[in-house]
Amino acid sequence: MKMCSSGFAPRRRQGGFIQGAILFALVIIAVVVAAFSLANRDSQSSADSEQARVNASFVLKVGNDLQTGINRAIADGFSPANLEDNMVFNNDDSDGTQLNLFDPTLKYMVRPQFPTTALVVDGDQPFQDAAANGVAWTVEAITDVGGADADAIVTVTGLKEDVCKRINVTANGVLVSAELPGGIDEASTSEGWREGCYASGDDFIYFRVVATDVAPV
Repeated sequence: MKMCSSGFAPRRRQGGFIQGAILFALVIIAVVVAAFSLANRDSQSSADSEQARVNASFVLKVGNDLQTGINRAIADGFSPANLEDNMVFNNDDSDGTQLNLFDPTLKYMVRPQFPTTALVVDGDQPFQDAAANGVAWTVEAITDVGGADADAIVTVTGLKEDVCKRINVTANGVLVSAELPGGIDEASTSEGWREGCYASGDDFIYFRVVATDVAPV
């Protein structure tokens, strides 16, 4: 009777153990892969957030430089009332009518080179132009910021949304998840901001009040 024993049962038990070990190993591998993928996503998200913060700091530094350059021009006799009509931001020399803030001869301000990571670089938006350095500059007069007279603001169009939101975090103490104001009136009048970022359709625009009570409108 003992000679007829086939001995198959012990091998079946060993096979079951091996299968269980393989399944356990596969589960461990799946968990590790999932954790690694999640860590990569978190790492990328952190890198993107840090990049947005760095770019927002750059834009705010540009805002300070704009203010300093305009103050110097005003100290040299340029009338604040002429900011909207007679100050430009281009590569041309100034003439008897218009003052180019980036005029290399006058040296009020060196044209800033925006990092491409701060800018919207695709699509057919008009500010995507090599001559404009990826952004569009404007100066305009708006009311109801500091009183009945208009205040002059400089705007920079062409920024990414996450950069705009980080600007408002630093300049105005809002949460990074806060919605952007839907226009300059909401940002300057409703919110009372003197500097910040707002949305206009698909454009995200930085602004700064650079002169107060420049002219009635």
